Amino acid sequence: MDKSSEKGMTFLELLLVLTILGALTLIVVPVSHGWTTEQSERDAFEAFQATVQEMQAYSMAHQTTTWLSFSNNGSTYHVKYWDTGELKETHFPPTIRYDSMSNLKFVSFQENGNMFKTGALIFQTSDGEKKITFQFQRGRMLVYE
Repeated sequence: MDKSSEKGMTFLELLLVLTILGALTLIVVPVSHGWTTEQSERDAFEAFQATVQEMQAYSMAHQTTTWLSFSNNGSTYHVKYWDTGELKETHFPPTIRYDSMSNLKFVSFQENGNMFKTGALIFQTSDGEKKITFQFQRGRMLVYE
């Protein structure tokens, strides 16, 4: 039998390929973890902003007060609808926390869609501080990163 016609790879070639794959994995995993953390934070802030806008729309449509408050050291927020007594609870990702030093302690809308109090909510994230400022009584939100 002629050895030159055999096909396959040697054990040494297999070890070389596995070593290269292991090194690439060590490089890719930390990079992807940072990307997923950033993406989950971005999604959480978009969901939070949508919740606030939904609260305002609900207040105007149902002529009732809505109220958003924070608990669990700022890792959870609750929305209460006064006409139904319904309470919705949402958790932030582990890398986001509401900063209790914010000058705005809650977000609340009156029956006409105006906010009871305007100000800024400050959040601590993996990248530092993020601030959402509510201007005017109509709830216009400005996000500062």
